[in-house]
Amino acid sequence: MPETIEPYGLLGGLLLLALALRTLVVLVVRSRLSARQKEYRAYLRTETWKRLRRAAVERDGRRCRLCNASGALQVHHRYYPEVFGTETIDALTTLCGACHEAVAHRDRHLLGWLTVLGRFR
Repeated sequence: MPETIEPYGLLGGLLLLALALRTLVVLVVRSRLSARQKEYRAYLRTETWKRLRRAAVERDGRRCRLCNASGALQVHHRYYPEVFGTETIDALTTLCGACHEAVAHRDRHLLGWLTVLGRFR
């Protein structure tokens, strides 16, 4: 009786299954995004946002407003307008990635230290 040759073997099959499951998860997550989230993501690709973002970074001296870092800068919405594209520069603040993560997730430990240092209110 001839041996059958498996094209991928057990490990290859498991890797293909993992890839298929990951793809399915990504598709489900994307389909569940709210209309507001989809609108926001589309807005972030507009020239209006890009100009406003550049203006906020320039206003803040190309530095994180919390820790004064100059690399990996992001622009954080302090509050969101009802209609994207109508916000003013006052609604934005420049943060490095680490500080943006702390602010977005309300990292109380980090924010506590930044408050002590007078960097966050």
